[in-house]
Amino acid sequence: MTQFLAKPVQYLSSLVNRVPRRVWRWVLRVAVLALLVPPILQWIIAYLVGSDARILPPQLLAAKNLLIVTAHPDDECLFFAPSILGVLDRNKAMTGGLLVMSTGNNYGIGEQRKLELMGSCKALGISDQRCVALDHADLQDNPTVWWDTPLIEGIVDKYVKKWDIDAILTFDEGGVSGHINHRAVSAAVSNYAATNLQAPVTFTLTTASLPRKYTILGDLPLTALPFAWRILEALSFPTSTADVKDGGRALVANTWHRYLMTRDAFSRHPSQYTWDRHLYMIVSRYVWFNDLKRVSRVTAAAAAGGTDPAHSKN
Repeated sequence: MTQFLAKPVQYLSSLVNRVPRRVWRWVLRVAVLALLVPPILQWIIAYLVGSDARILPPQLLAAKNLLIVTAHPDDECLFFAPSILGVLDRNKAMTGGLLVMSTGNNYGIGEQRKLELMGSCKALGISDQRCVALDHADLQDNPTVWWDTPLIEGIVDKYVKKWDIDAILTFDEGGVSGHINHRAVSAAVSNYAATNLQAPVTFTLTTASLPRKYTILGDLPLTALPFAWRILEALSFPTSTADVKDGGRALVANTWHRYLMTRDAFSRHPSQYTWDRHLYMIVSRYVWFNDLKRVSRVTAAAAAGGTDPAHSKN
């Protein structure tokens, strides 16, 4: 066995020796930067500039009643926890609400998942009275069925009025995981926010490509690139107000404490805590940070031209 491995090892060793030392020095520098920059950037966003209006727009941070709209129990902590905790923790006067369009009954354990959701809401700072999982006959958990858009819009509007909501968080058109129910929720809520003049300001969670989803903090520098100048300004001149042009995007990073709260919230879903979810809670970017985009109101001209309001974003 030793003899069998000797030749490949010798071959690799000869290849390494052929590479100039200056190249290895550059490789080492890049590797060090790749390891150090993401956690430093996360620390800056989470602890230093996270409340600045250019990073977290006042339309979201200053809301009185926040509504998170998802498709299944556990979506709130698998994807939205940095935003939920980041906003509610910074504005203690805000009341959070969670509206889940189904009980996640695809495997016949919907009632159990509803109970688990209550524990997750508590861990995220959302009261039982505003933690709702619906069990509508036409909104059952099914990875092959597109949910009815007008039905969801009507339900969202009902809870917006009931809870006096002034800010909404939901999926973008990619649904983060691509699940058809996630995308149906996005289409309905985005259309509601874009076409209803009475609808609250609405932000959607950006879907990242597969290679970028599971890099822990590795994707943060690329995600933060559009915010680079804003971050520098926030470090130099903090402010609680921002230009309208800065209100279309938000970047929220978990502190270490809020990351542990995210893990605690998901631990309240024991029926979903499989071995791969243990790994997910470490490597997924969505438990460490969120970047959000605001849904724009559709203009009369766009409506006349047939623009899809669900995709009209800043």
